[in-house]
Amino acid sequence: MKLLSHYIENQKSFYPKIVNWENYAINDTLFYSYRSTHYDRRTHPSQLHYHDYYELVVFEGGDVKYLCESSVYHPKSGDVILIPPQKFHCSMIKTEETHYKRHVFYFYPETFDGIGQGALLSFTKCFRDGAIFTPDTAELRRELLEALDALKLIWQNDPSPLERSLGLSYIIKIFYIFNKHSLKPEEKTETFPENLRMLQGYIDENYRQITSVSDIAKHFFYSREYVSRLFKKYFDITISDYIMKRRVAESQMLISQGVSLIDTAYRVGFGSLSTFIRAFRSVTGMTPSEYRKLFQ
Repeated sequence: MKLLSHYIENQKSFYPKIVNWENYAINDTLFYSYRSTHYDRRTHPSQLHYHDYYELVVFEGGDVKYLCESSVYHPKSGDVILIPPQKFHCSMIKTEETHYKRHVFYFYPETFDGIGQGALLSFTKCFRDGAIFTPDTAELRRELLEALDALKLIWQNDPSPLERSLGLSYIIKIFYIFNKHSLKPEEKTETFPENLRMLQGYIDENYRQITSVSDIAKHFFYSREYVSRLFKKYFDITISDYIMKRRVAESQMLISQGVSLIDTAYRVGFGSLSTFIRAFRSVTGMTPSEYRKLFQ
């Protein structure tokens, strides 16, 4: 999971006070981490980003909200947040400082295929745009937290091969529980203001053709300064950076499907191959050619 490694390294270098970000490789397609970190607004890594794999967070505590595309989640202890591949997201602290505790899984759709248990990821097909949910009953919630605590202890103590097998059994149980849930969006999900949703929707549909922020402002009869401030306020990222990341995200999908690099560059809106390569490397930590080799 090269992109995962690059993302974690970038976060640690940009936010040097991050601690408890140890990631445990269960296999080549599944990572697990328990993170208990004290943050303030300066040290919390709230940068909008995406992955080419799923991210699943079991939230334990902290004054934190999650942005996923055009939705905002306000989790409570025991809630599960699912972020699908290629979906732009980030977490943000809601107070000046907070102690943020969570279990995190990173995984690909084929994670359990090797052991014939692909059904463990059936729940992900119900939430293609991301979701927040809670186990159906107090009993299921207790089983989930107990299994997570056991998993955390195993991986924090340098497990032997036999103990790793026990850890895998807990992971199977945890993902089994993820399929036994009830979604409650009316309690924990909100949407952005209408003008921002329209702005984001326009960018998402037209990012290939947009050449400047002024193009967007003219479409809505807003000033360039207004749309820039509005977008930055909610997403903590400039419109230009957002468009670049949208193009790179789309390019990854095209590359994985076998489209040539030069065709990919122009299809997602880059004016030249060299510009595409620079943008791709800045977002993913590798060149398009290196990324293509992952699928050969």
